[in-house]
Formats: sequence, C-alpha cells, structure tokens
Amino acid sequence: MGTTRMDRRLFLKAAGLTAGAAATLEVGCLSYFKKGRSATADNREVPTTCELCPNKCSAIAVVEAGRVKKLNPNPENPKSRDMLCARGNAAIKQVYDPDRLKQPMIRVGARGEGKWKPVSWDEAFDFAAKKLGEAKSKYGPESTLWSSTEGFQEVFFKNLGLAFGSPNLVRHPTLCLASVNLAYSATFGTVPSFDLLNSKYVIMSGANRFESIITPDTMDLIGGVMERKAKLVYLDPRFTVTASKADEWYPIKPGTDLAFILAMIHVIIAENRHSKEFVSAYTVGFEQLAEHVKPYTPEWAEKETEIPGKDITRIAREFADAGARALYYAGRRSSWYQNDFQMRRAQAILNAIVGNWDQMGGMVPNAKLPKGEFLFMPWDEPKAPRVDEIEKHFPLAAKGDGVYLKLRENVLSGKPYPIKAWMVYKQDPLNAMPDQSKTLKMIEQMDFIGVIDVQMSDLAWYADVVFPESAYLERTDPVEVMPGIWPAVVFRQQVVKPIHDTKPNLEIVQGLAKRLGLGDYFDYTIEQWVEAEFKDLPIPMAAEHMKKHGVWAASGQPSYGKTLNPDHRFVTKTGKVELFSERLQEAGYDPLPVYAAPKQPRSDQFRLVLGRVGYFTHANQSNNVWLHEFMKENDLWINPKPAARLGIQNGATVSVTSSVGSVKLKARVTEEIRPDCVFMLHGFGKKSKMQSLVYNVGASDAAVLETAWDQVSGNAAFHETFVKVATA
Repeated sequence: MGTTRMDRRLFLKAAGLTAGAAATLEVGCLSYFKKGRSATADNREVPTTCELCPNKCSAIAVVEAGRVKKLNPNPENPKSRDMLCARGNAAIKQVYDPDRLKQPMIRVGARGEGKWKPVSWDEAFDFAAKKLGEAKSKYGPESTLWSSTEGFQEVFFKNLGLAFGSPNLVRHPTLCLASVNLAYSATFGTVPSFDLLNSKYVIMSGANRFESIITPDTMDLIGGVMERKAKLVYLDPRFTVTASKADEWYPIKPGTDLAFILAMIHVIIAENRHSKEFVSAYTVGFEQLAEHVKPYTPEWAEKETEIPGKDITRIAREFADAGARALYYAGRRSSWYQNDFQMRRAQAILNAIVGNWDQMGGMVPNAKLPKGEFLFMPWDEPKAPRVDEIEKHFPLAAKGDGVYLKLRENVLSGKPYPIKAWMVYKQDPLNAMPDQSKTLKMIEQMDFIGVIDVQMSDLAWYADVVFPESAYLERTDPVEVMPGIWPAVVFRQQVVKPIHDTKPNLEIVQGLAKRLGLGDYFDYTIEQWVEAEFKDLPIPMAAEHMKKHGVWAASGQPSYGKTLNPDHRFVTKTGKVELFSERLQEAGYDPLPVYAAPKQPRSDQFRLVLGRVGYFTHANQSNNVWLHEFMKENDLWINPKPAARLGIQNGATVSVTSSVGSVKLKARVTEEIRPDCVFMLHGFGKKSKMQSLVYNVGASDAAVLETAWDQVSGNAAFHETFVKVATA
C-alpha cells in the first residue's frame, strides 16, 4: 500500500508505546497538574474534551495571544490513555478553517446551486420560525423531522423538536451500531465493554480497530496483542491494517460470519467445553441452544464461509480454553448485512457460554459515575405516532432513535402523513444514508430545511437556511458521563472566543424557541445547566475541580464480578442471560440465531464493502487540511484477477455502477481484497463547494449503495449492494 500504509503503521506503533506507558498510571493521576502551570491572559492552558469523534478524549488546549496553538492529551482521563490522535490534534484547523461557516445564510438560488445571502441572526431565526410555523399550521407539528447525531449539546436540539410537538426525532444509531446494541441488550440486558487489555484470545469480524480508531479499545488491543502477545483472529474479506497485525487472518466470504460463530458454538457444546458453572447459574435456554446448533457443524460452515472446518474447530477449542479471558469483539459500526442482529446475538451467546461475563479479560458491564441534572419546565408529549411506524415494524428498536431508512421510505410515500420541514443538527444524511438519489428526492419534497453545523455539509448545501455553530473549542458544553470499565466524567469548556459570527447550539435553539413561542422551556444559560450537573459529582469542590482538570475519574483499579452473585437480576425478561429469548419470540423473531445463506453477486458483479480510517469520522474531517494530507481521495480496491479480466490498470479511472447510481474513481489493484469484492472508503465525493478539498474529489459510496436494513433493529445494511466495475 506504499507510503500511506507505512504512515499508518508508524502512527499506530507510536500510539501503542504511549498506551503501554499510560496503562501503568494510577487512574486519576494528577502529575501533570501537580507541576503547576503559569497562566496569563495571553498564555493559558485550558482543559477541555475533544469532539471530532465519539471517543470524547480529554485534551489540554495551549492558548497564546488568544489563539489555540497546540492541543495536548490530558493524562487524567483513563479512557483516552494520555493520548490525542490525528483527528484530535486537527481540531485546531476546524477553528481556523477558511471553509467553515462564518455567519447565518439563507439560500437565494435553487437548491444545490450554491447561491447564499449572509444574514443577521434575527433574520435567520425569523425565517426558520416562519417556515416551521407554516408547516405546523398546515400539517401539524408531526410534519416536522428533527435529525441529529451524538454531541454534548444534542439534548437541546432534541428538546426543541419535542417541545414543538414532533414525535419524529431520528438519530444516527440505525446508520451505525443499533444492531449490536440491541443484540447484546436482548442477551444481557445491557451493552458491555470489552476488556481487551487483559484478554488472552480475541476474535474480530471486520472490526478494523487498528485503522478505524476507537479509544480505549484500539490502544488496549495494541497493549494486549502487540505487547503481551494475546492471540488475535481476524475475519474480513479485506487485508486491513488489523489483519496485518493479527495472528490469523481469514478472508471470510461476506455475509457468513454467523455461520462461523454457530459452528464455534456447535464445537464448544458438543465437546462439553462450555463454562458449566456460569451457564447453570446465570443463563436460560442452554438446552434449546444445544439442540439448535447441532446442524451447524464446522464442515457445514466451511462450505459457507470458505474457512477450513479444521481451523474453525481449532479456533473454537482455543477460544473455549481461554474461557473467561476470551472475547468475540462486537465492534462499533455493525451495519453490514440484513442478518446483522442475529449475527451479533450469536457473538453475545458465544461469549456467554465460555463464561467471560463480568470477568477480567472478558465482557464487563459498564460502571457509571453520577452527575446532577438541570430541572427545566416540561412540555406535553407529542400526540401523533412516529412517521417510521417503529412500533409496528421494529417493536424492539430504540424508539428515541428511530429507524432512519424506514423513515425515509415513509417520508417519500407520504404515509402515514406528510413530512414537510426538516431540521438537522450536526449530521449529513446525504452521505450517511445509502441511495443518495432517494435522499435527494426526500429533499425535493421538503418545504423547508434548516441545518445547524460547523461546516457546510452536503445536506446544508441543499438547505434553505444554515445556522453556524461555534466549534467545540469556542464554546462550553454540558457535562458528559462516560460509562465503561474505567468510568469518567468529562467537561468541555470554552477555550477561545468565537472568531466568526457563530453561536453554540443552545443559543441557536433559544433563538428559534423564542420565535416559536417555546422560550419558557429553554429559559436558562449553559452555565446554569452545567452548575446543576456539577452538584451531584461526589468530589470536593466539584465545579472548581472540573474547570481546572476537565475530567474526573474514580481512582483505583476496575472491579470485576459484581453481577456474579445469586441476587443479581439481569435486565431481561427472565432476569438471567438469555441464550434463548422469549422476548424475541413474542415479537415474532427467531429466539435463537438462524442462518440463511447470503445472496451472492453474479459473475459480472462485485459485493461493495466499506470502511473507515482513523483520520476521518464518518463523512467528516476529510476537508480538514491537516487530515487531508494523509488521504486526499478515495479509490476502489479490486483484486488483480478480475482487474485483468476487465482490463483495469492500477491508478486507472473506473466506473462503479449499482441499480441506484454510478460513480467514478481511481482503481487500486491489490491482492489485499477477495476477488468477489471491491472496497471504497467513506467520506469523499462531496457536493458542497464549501468543502473545497473534497468537492467532487473521489466518490461518495452513498451514491451507489442500495437501500437494505437489518430485519430486527432496522439498522442500515451497507454491505448488501452488488456493483459492476468498468474502465471509465
């Protein structure tokens, strides 16, 4: 892979060394702050919390002459391991990016034409409130859609939608991790953390953790696998950076991971290698499971997965022998196939039967630290049902998050009722959702679209009004509890004043609420909100501590085994770990994971698979000039055999075509992918000309991905699209 691969390896190697050093520190170490720091008005160090990905690492901003000059890691946060990745460091360029939104703007040309008029905040608020009011008067408050993604100030945006009377709040999980969350919750009653630092045997299905960085998991995996030589078995149709670090890599046939796991369960039960004590004391349904997996032999799985049956048998035995310190890692982005929920359920069941629950090196229920709560005036609950009909089609899915793709289908059909106004906070559905053409049709039938963001995203490019949010270094946010093996509470405080005419999301919400007659529900300041959250922190002088240190973590070592007692009741229907799930059965789903062979591409097609790298978060940051230097455009990975058959040379421009669209990008001819697959990195081919580095550069996977979703969680299935590839 040339220079790019070498850069990533060096980056990870350096991070791994730091992770090992950080792991030796006592949690809550104050050594950095005990040294003391001089501060003047022009030279300050301000603790804060990074926002450039969901990891929420703690940082210390160095301010000189009113500008952020450097971002250092904060050693007090046990989850960020005294590190700040490339994305975290590049937050400086988010503030000083010439392409960022600098003032409110109202569209004056056709949607997507790029003609904008800078306006005052009052004019922007008045315009948006008028449009939202018109939709409410004509169609009811349920005719408005409120889309958002994870963020410390997301709560204010969601509350505005609810106070307005709309039931249609939709968030990112069904474009990301909804199936894994639901699968583990259905089995254990909660979603655990994975103690990768102390595990002895790890299996990963496509969780490219050495390249698509998630802290602390990435750093713990480096510490566990690369320093202590814990065994790593990795399944992926692509030879990723994680594959290069694994002890064993299997280019599994896409969509057959469930077959592999069921065969492992078969071997472990047939050979009586399961944890009898844990299964007997804490689970229900083992007898049904044992009967269920009898047909799923390693020999059968070999035909499905193209992994030798003898290897499946050996891996199952090794996994069971590692017992409580064996892990089948769930990963984060679980939106692959239409059987994703059941594949993740099988992972959870496999983990359970070897007894790794609440054990060092296994799965650990998340510890959580307390915080206070600001009490605000309540509003009436929305009266209309959700437009995605989640209760009918996905009864077990998280109703507060919604189901994105089903929602889009219903919005396009106008049933059960019309959606005519769309408010969006910090999200880009044009790139996040598959089948971009459908999202563009959804945009066309909106009477109004308003977007709150730091940058001119592709969806913002098609909006009627954009509200520029201050970058995270320019604002103070609510306190955030970070549950996990090493729980912490983090605080994001303003580092520098906004350099443009921007506002924090709360102030944007308040400006809209005032004009919508909802101002009383948001009659507070961010300082009042934060002070209320500080009050219940069990530390002396909590407000002063958080402002000085930016983070609080409980001292001492993680505790294991708190749930392993006869009196503990899991948050499931039976109060136990549910191998066989009556709740699933009652909802009309298979109570045990049932395998169905995935549909395969024709001889003239390829399965399109996607991925991430640690430089970017989803479709964000690819326009950040510092991160752009790492990867300036995406390309299409294709195996040499089909490339030769199609006359495709390395570096040549190719067309990639599905049933919903076509894109062009450069080919990377490589042995590092299966011949029946092609791969494209997410986050390029932008439509917004105000993302100048990636505008029309490379290709957007959303333009060719077809609409498909997991049958239980509603999670988007991003690996179900078959494409044709040809020289352009």
